Amino acid sequence: MWLAELPELGLGAGQAIVRLPPIHNAVLTPRVAAVVDHPAFQRLRQVRQLGPTNLVYPGATHTRFEHSIGVFHTAGQYLQHLSQVPAFADRVTAADALAVLAAALLHDIGHYPMAHSLEALHLKGNETPRHEDVAALIIRGELEQWRGPRPIAAILADDWGIDPERVIRLVVQKPAAHERDVDALLGSIVSSGLDADKMDYLERDSLHLGVPYGRSYDRGRLLDSLTVRGDGRSIAITAKGKTPAEVFLFGRYTMFSEAYWHHTVRSVSAMVEAALGDLQSRGILGTSDERLEELLARSDDEMLEWLWTLSPDGSMASSLLSGITHHRRRLHKRVFTLSRIFDDAVYTDAHDTVMALDAGGIRDLTGRLRAEMASHFGLELQDGDVVLDTPPRDKDTLEDIEVVFPALAQDRRVALTQVSGLVQGIATDFLRVVKKTRVFVTPPFAPVLRSRQRETEALILRVISG
Repeated sequence: MWLAELPELGLGAGQAIVRLPPIHNAVLTPRVAAVVDHPAFQRLRQVRQLGPTNLVYPGATHTRFEHSIGVFHTAGQYLQHLSQVPAFADRVTAADALAVLAAALLHDIGHYPMAHSLEALHLKGNETPRHEDVAALIIRGELEQWRGPRPIAAILADDWGIDPERVIRLVVQKPAAHERDVDALLGSIVSSGLDADKMDYLERDSLHLGVPYGRSYDRGRLLDSLTVRGDGRSIAITAKGKTPAEVFLFGRYTMFSEAYWHHTVRSVSAMVEAALGDLQSRGILGTSDERLEELLARSDDEMLEWLWTLSPDGSMASSLLSGITHHRRRLHKRVFTLSRIFDDAVYTDAHDTVMALDAGGIRDLTGRLRAEMASHFGLELQDGDVVLDTPPRDKDTLEDIEVVFPALAQDRRVALTQVSGLVQGIATDFLRVVKKTRVFVTPPFAPVLRSRQRETEALILRVISG
């Protein structure tokens, strides 16, 4: 049995460990330590897991370093539980298991400060690096400053005895894109509706943010329920995992609603995105290669300060970044919200119109909103005083999970959404209730616009529809 060949799973005595909050002991074997001690992995100590969210939740200072080791540890737990499932154990080898452990450890190696904000710009039409693609460059040793004494690929080949390109594919590709069934199955441990990445970040983020939502599901029972989907290309759950899976998915929904996309968190993210968009539209950030080199070399705070030094006086970027740099916290205030929560065509159409805009369209609409507000309310609004927030486009679908119900003759397998009205509701409400478009303004002007709320809403709707 391949479990005995994997000391990383902590089944033996006397191994070195890394202690992680809340109370997890990740095994640090020599080959794991060779990756963790690599300069490119150590760099993750300076990249906060949730970017500028610490300006709203003071405890959100945990890092991609901590999370990456946590996902590695959680992936090991997945393997331990799945090893008891013949459909998994009979088709997976020790090399397969090592490959997915390495992918879990390295899945965020390409993350840089504010990556999600920059990638949001990418989804809106700008060319910015995807952290998965950066991971491939770092693992192969193609970025000289992060090659270290040995490229990570050499460590994987020589110390782990696995193909580094296979690990890269597990990090970069979605499970469905893998040709081999076993790679799709392994990939689903790292990226799926119920993966080790989500299991770690929900718990870890909840702990550091000081909220309960991501820790309310039965982790042990959910792990005990892991099995293999009927086609052999993804993990699934047995019937006993239905309720903990529902709570898990609801916890993720609630974390987006109450934490990740809390209106003040979105204010900070929108300020950063707008500043980056302004600098990028001016061609200030240099070529893609130059930009990537700068991004990888800095911590979150260093990056914000660097962007501020690049911002021309009087520019939108300068105005926005001055509110979140130099130990200042001057966040934009919400004055209007659009969503699909109410069956009002005027509001839903306006929301959909904004969500369909690319980066240039968002800048144009923001400029028109600022000009109309200034004229109508007699306000001296400058560039950066009005920010339009559109949440990321890549969170719109809920990846389904197969549930296996034992029957007398043959297991019955159905999608979780077919047997759970709760999960159906989560998928619907995420788009209708959680996903919102917001208009923020600098603090001095918010009271005026809020005191004349009906006029403010009518003006914003008119500008968007016009």
